[in-house]
Parts: sequence; structure tokens; C-alpha cells
Amino acid sequence: MPATNSTYPKVAVQWLNQALCFYQSLYLVDSEVLRNPPLRQAAKRYPQLEQMRRTVYIIISFIFSSNLVFGQDTLFTGFATSIIDTNSRLIKTYGFKDKEKIANYDSTTIQPVGSVSKVVIGLALMKANELSFVNLDTDINQYIGFNIINPNLKNNQPITLRHLATHTSGIRDNEKFYEQAYTKGLISPFSLEEFLVSYLDKNGKRYSKKNFGNYPAGEEYNYSNIGAALAAYVIESASKIPFDQFTKRYIFQPLNMLQTHWFYDENQLDKYTQLFDEKDNQLDFYSLATYPDGAMKTNIVDLSKLLQELIKGYAGESDLLTENSWKIYFTKNFSENRPVKGVNPKEPNSGIFIMYVKSGAIGHTGSDPGLCTFMFFNPENMTGKIFMANEDLSEQNLNSFKNIWENLQPNKD
Repeated sequence: MPATNSTYPKVAVQWLNQALCFYQSLYLVDSEVLRNPPLRQAAKRYPQLEQMRRTVYIIISFIFSSNLVFGQDTLFTGFATSIIDTNSRLIKTYGFKDKEKIANYDSTTIQPVGSVSKVVIGLALMKANELSFVNLDTDINQYIGFNIINPNLKNNQPITLRHLATHTSGIRDNEKFYEQAYTKGLISPFSLEEFLVSYLDKNGKRYSKKNFGNYPAGEEYNYSNIGAALAAYVIESASKIPFDQFTKRYIFQPLNMLQTHWFYDENQLDKYTQLFDEKDNQLDFYSLATYPDGAMKTNIVDLSKLLQELIKGYAGESDLLTENSWKIYFTKNFSENRPVKGVNPKEPNSGIFIMYVKSGAIGHTGSDPGLCTFMFFNPENMTGKIFMANEDLSEQNLNSFKNIWENLQPNKD
């Protein structure tokens, strides 16, 4: 469903598009030329066009940075929002996906969404459970080709998929080694299996007692990206289907999320946004060996489809999973009868890789270098909202984000 804006923003955007076309027709010099000193010198032989280019660029920059025009934050380079119920989506986009090329961030722009990816791991776990590939309460060592044992415990306590999905497995993110999962470039030098074996197998080069906690599985909450990636690997190992293909077959295709995937398409890099740090510095593309825990790439339209399906699943109106699977997926795993140490009071409960926050909303957040994502729905009125940006969430833009998020309200008409 297209965004509805006031007349002024519509006129501004229309003028912007005309200005961009005018600019491109007068000054066909791409970014490579502008970075090349001899060609840049030649371009300046046309002083009137050079001045016109500068003027148009200044006006364009002003439009995108003006709160008066857009009523939005100037501190995010590019972002998208969506307000959702079971039948409709209201999507809006702002800013740039590439500042150098003056390319708009629009509803087709694809970006990684960080830990919102874990929502898909949860759905994949339930589908794998339905297909009898796995059982949520079986020792994961039965599904993989190496043994995972917590070296800090005297007795071997089995770790299950339910433990992984609720971050109570005892597997921790040891930053010394976990940061090595991130590498510059489009393709990771490590496979998911290679990295996990190196981190969790006692003979692995990244193995350490610090990779594990001091409590048996199920007793302590400790948010674990490695644990999430391990859950995806268990699905891969048990089903004999690569995790990216499993999710494509059983989640993305059924939901018509045709622009969603896990790895960069080297032949269509113009589909993706550039990512920016808190100082607006453009980051290089990077890859993630433990890709299921945070490297899902999608656009606001596809992500809205996913959130709509979550709402339908909660309401008993989705056939992506069985009714019983949806019930398990959303069932709260922590209670007074099942106390867990270390639970975050802001996120006091967990389904299967789906979080319950203090307000009662259900969903997930995501962050990684150069991006932030928020995706939640209200189970009382069955409406949801999404914010996704191509820039870090920081102290500088936190208040602006809060303002944007709080103003994402469903139409009361």
C-alpha cells in the first residue's frame, strides 16, 4: 500500500525527481569520474554546468535534511518505516541509499537487518520440527557431526534447540573470537560449519572455556549469536538442506518474499544500500560466517510481509505453520515455575527466537555495523510496525529514532 503524505512533501519529492533528471541530463559524470583528478579537471572546463551541478546538489541535500519537508530525522542517512495490520501495509521511505550517487532509499532498497534474522531461524525451527527433521527438546549432539560439551560443568548437561532458541544454552559470545566471524568483502572465507566447529569443538582453534557459561542449560539467560547460528546449523545438518535454501523453500517463497536472501548478489550490488556508521562514514561491504544470526537481507516490503504473517500466526490465521507450531512458537518459556537467571527486565520473556518486551509487544530488534532494525506487533490490536535504517543507532540519533517510532501509529479512521 503506497504511503500517504501531505501535499507539500509530495511536491517536494516530485520536484526532487525532476531536479535529479535535470541534473543527470546536464552532467553525465559518474562517481568514478569525479574521483579521477584528470577527468575532474576536464569537467571543470564547463563552469556553468559545474555551478549548476553544485546548486542542484545543495538543494537536493537541503530537501532530504529538512524536517520541515519530511517531518522526520536528519540523522539517519536512509530509512524505511511500515505500519501493518493483517490486511494492509503503509510504507514510507526517506533519504539516501548511496549519498555519493545521490540514490534514494526506497521501498525496493535491500539491506541486512541484523538480529531480526533470528525470527526466521525460529520459524525454520518450527517447520523443521513439523517435518520431523528435529525435536526441540532433543540433545543437539544427536544432529551434528561433533560433540558440544560445556567444559565449565562437571556433569554433561544436554543442550536442546529450545535452549538455543531462548538463549539459555550456556553458549556465550566470546567477543575475542566472535568478532572474527565478520570479514570485509561480500563472501565469508569461512562456512557456517567451519566457524562453529572452530568455536565449539574442543579441538577447534577458537575453542575456549570462556565460550561457555557456568550454569547448566536452561538455568541462565545469556543472549547468544553463536547459539542462534548453531540452531540454524542443526536444521541444516538434520535436514541435509543448506539453511539458506531451507528458508527460501519453506519461508521466503511461500510468503512471496522474493527479494529476501542471506548473501550479497555480486551481479546486482546496486539493489543494496550502502551502510554508514554513527559519523556518517560509509562502510565497506562485509560478510558474516554465522550468517543466520544477523545477515538476512531484505527490503521494507518483504519485511512487512513477514511481520504480517507473524500477526496472522498469532491470530490463528496463517498456514505457513500448523496451528500447534504457531502456539509453540509464541509460547512464553519463562515463568515463576521455570525461573531463569539473568533475564533482561526490558525483554522479560521469549518464544522461539521471538521476544516479548515489557510493553507486551512481540518481535525483535537488530543491529550491526551500519544498520539498525526494529520489528514488533501489538497482540492486543493486531497491528505492527517496522523501522529499518542504513546507519548505526547511536546517542546522536537515539532521540530521533524514538520520535519516529512513537509516531508510527495505525490509522484510527
